[in-house]
Amino acid sequence: MLNTWDFISKLLPISQYLKDYNLNNALCDLLAGITVGLTLIPQVIAYASLAGLEPQIGLYSALCGGFIYAIFGTIPELNIAPTALLSLLTFQYVHNVTFGNTRAAIMLTFFAGVVELICGILHLGFLVDFVSTPVVSAFTSAGAITIASSQIKSLFGLNYKAESFINVWKQFFLHITGIQLWDTLLGLSCILILLLLRMVSKYGEAPTKNNRMSNKPSKSKQCIWYASVGRNAMVVVFSALMAFVFKFHKQTPFTLTSKVPSGFPNFSVPLQPIEANNGTNGTTISQMVAQLGYGIGVIPFVAILANVGIAKSFANGKVVDASQEMIAVGLSNIAGSFFGSFPVNASFSRAAVSSASGVRTPLSGIYTGIMVIMAFTFLTPYFSYIPKPALAAVIICAVVVMVDISITKSIWEGNRLDIVPFLVTFVACLISSIEVGILVGIFVEVCKLMYFTARPKVIIKQINVGQSYLRVTFTSSVFFSSAEHSREKILNYCLDEGRNIHIILLDCNRIFELDFTAGKCFESLVNELQTRQKYVAFLVSRSKTVKTLERCCTLKIDVFKNELEFITATQGKMLADNNETDAVYVSTQL
Repeated sequence: MLNTWDFISKLLPISQYLKDYNLNNALCDLLAGITVGLTLIPQVIAYASLAGLEPQIGLYSALCGGFIYAIFGTIPELNIAPTALLSLLTFQYVHNVTFGNTRAAIMLTFFAGVVELICGILHLGFLVDFVSTPVVSAFTSAGAITIASSQIKSLFGLNYKAESFINVWKQFFLHITGIQLWDTLLGLSCILILLLLRMVSKYGEAPTKNNRMSNKPSKSKQCIWYASVGRNAMVVVFSALMAFVFKFHKQTPFTLTSKVPSGFPNFSVPLQPIEANNGTNGTTISQMVAQLGYGIGVIPFVAILANVGIAKSFANGKVVDASQEMIAVGLSNIAGSFFGSFPVNASFSRAAVSSASGVRTPLSGIYTGIMVIMAFTFLTPYFSYIPKPALAAVIICAVVVMVDISITKSIWEGNRLDIVPFLVTFVACLISSIEVGILVGIFVEVCKLMYFTARPKVIIKQINVGQSYLRVTFTSSVFFSSAEHSREKILNYCLDEGRNIHIILLDCNRIFELDFTAGKCFESLVNELQTRQKYVAFLVSRSKTVKTLERCCTLKIDVFKNELEFITATQGKMLADNNETDAVYVSTQL
């Protein structure tokens, strides 16, 4: 029974929060949920347009994440809803399908959720470790630049079709004469206001930041803080009011959002084939999946990468259960797909707002979800007054902080070789696409890893104890990829630099794994040295390594557990007449 309860409490973290949940926690979660909702609602409407979908789809996508993560999530600050990067990737995979981009986005959400859930159940969170920090930073920065560039046309009131970073700017300059004055003024003004409100946040303070009443922030600091965290909602509402006043006077200087239907989203199965009708050919589920292509793998991979990374950032030193996070995000996507959602995951900006709001548990997502329900139930008739330049400004200001320029200096100062995967990934993402850039970055990192695996470092020490001997120390395990190279380098050194030394000790204590190919290379090395009148011995303490050497080597080999045993056994060969030790260090990179 105890093991069963431990399993349930691990699978359902909500059971742990409810045990100690009190009124104070509920009030903090309520405030955080409402604050995140004010940030979330205008964001998801804007991200829907970024994904090439209708505005209400953004609201539908923000419905299930808060409720599902409250049950299965582990990090209080996280909120599962549309993000800029996943919206851009969704657009790339669904805008050219033949069966409708909305249906394609819903199917993509379902499959992404299934992949994420399977990865969580199978505990595949370790796969995230194969993507290095420079690669993550590069594709995040490149994605932010691409997203911001894609909103340039809405910011200036232009109308053209372009997908990649290069094509967007090419089309912009081709259509630059069609810039709309009022859209441009509104868009740039919104950006200026949003950036100013972001800057003044350091002068404000969250009302729940301090638990002690004596340290409660002043009213002015609280107002500044509320104005900063609610800046997206303020800008969107004010822009919509301006558009409403103009339209009331029968003027439409701004490009407005299309009409948004009100009401709760319909519950429907995401996997439904299209039947043939009026002479048109139907589309099977397998055909739909084929059109979605690599998106079924790329979308969940990016979502898992982002979610685990954000979770670690807000874990406050606690160990993050990556598998549980994948389960929570996977279930959020699966549940959302039944209500018309496109792919969702956590957002760093929303997590930061939630943290500053004093959130206590993931239950704050329930209050955010209730706000979303109220939005698409009562407020949708007014969304048609929201100008597109205002939404473009919200997106641009949300992603501009994702561009991490300072990391290049840290990478250069830390390890200059890491700048290669960063630059290659960054350029590939901008020239081609985000998913191609990620794959290229991972490929470069794997190549770098393979190179260092194939070229391990070997330390050679010349030790004088009466007669000299060479101690060759392997600093890591030896596999087939590095065995032949290591054999050649050691052989050349022993026959050239160490030609006057006839005793060689191969120190294998740091070798934890030795495959068959490496064992045969050791046999060849011993054989070639012995034919040149060299005595070769092994220093090995691990029985597993000894067994591998004995099975691979047909020659008789001498194996010692420590160096003192080796010196004692070979003192006749070394003709030791004193106990002085004079070590000469010679290091080489093999």
